[in-house]
Amino acid sequence: MIEELLNPWIRDLVPYSSARSEFSGRADILLDANESWEGGNDGVNRYPDPTASALRLAIEREMGLPYGMTAIGNGSDEVIDLLIRMFCAPGRDSIMIERPTYGTYSVFARTSDISVIDVPLTPSLELDTGAMLDAIAVHRPKIVFICSPNNPTGRVYPLEDILRIAKSNEGITVVDEAYADFSPDFRSTVPSIADNPRIVVLRTFSKAYGIAGARLGILVASPDVQRTFMKVKPPYNVSSLAEKAGLEALSDMARVRSRIAETISRREEFSSYLGKLPFVREVLPSEANFVLARVDDASALYDHLISNGIVIRNRSSEPMLAKALRITIGSEEEMDRLKEVFDGWRG
Repeated sequence: MIEELLNPWIRDLVPYSSARSEFSGRADILLDANESWEGGNDGVNRYPDPTASALRLAIEREMGLPYGMTAIGNGSDEVIDLLIRMFCAPGRDSIMIERPTYGTYSVFARTSDISVIDVPLTPSLELDTGAMLDAIAVHRPKIVFICSPNNPTGRVYPLEDILRIAKSNEGITVVDEAYADFSPDFRSTVPSIADNPRIVVLRTFSKAYGIAGARLGILVASPDVQRTFMKVKPPYNVSSLAEKAGLEALSDMARVRSRIAETISRREEFSSYLGKLPFVREVLPSEANFVLARVDDASALYDHLISNGIVIRNRSSEPMLAKALRITIGSEEEMDRLKEVFDGWRG
């Protein structure tokens, strides 16, 4: 089933093979990869493990994602890019997105000459499942991307609706769960891969795990998709330093859980605060680590924050998000400073 969806040049690709992947057992002297015999620290004079096996085993242990279903990307962006290249033929195939959503899906598609089908959210910014199903029937996209919780709205879409779309879609359905940790009652799509191997789930270390700079994205997929991804990804796409950062993050799950709880609590308090400001027209409910709010004059308020050394995201150019600002939940000190600047705004 998956083989029929793959581009034929991907299906028939002979992957790059290193000497260390061609033998089993232990070796004390490594003279195969033209590395420096000395230099750096923490073993960085050696190439990293192409499979990131230690990190994937820790992910299985701490996150419950099976080792044989995971692969690591240089951020979720690399995973998104490679999935498009695996399944979509340039100049012929399409992807489908809900709009507004994370912009990288469209960027990577268009850089590969893949057309993008936009299906607007409902006026209340929910997933328009009926419109998605109709568009799938007409356009037959190779990949449907669904971001839940959605960026930039913070909405979680009903799992039943996602599964209806995935069942109707004869191609691949990618569910981006980057913000799932901030939704207390979140129902992941991962268990549904067993029933529908065309489902792929994305996770990340960039949000709840606090290491965005390490660039670690997680693909969770059926073994067939996982094996193909491992075949097409660059052989050393995850550095040994990045893998070490991921292992360190997973070694302190108590800190991760504490960070998540603090973020959720601060999000709820800040949302309540925003709702009382005279220039705020609407605060959208969020299940992510950010809040989206509509204000009287988004551009003027954005510029005012910039002049005070605070950067947020003006999303007003996105469809259905007129006068909307997206604000990441920061530390207690950062949020207190933001409130001071808001309180002094007289625009």
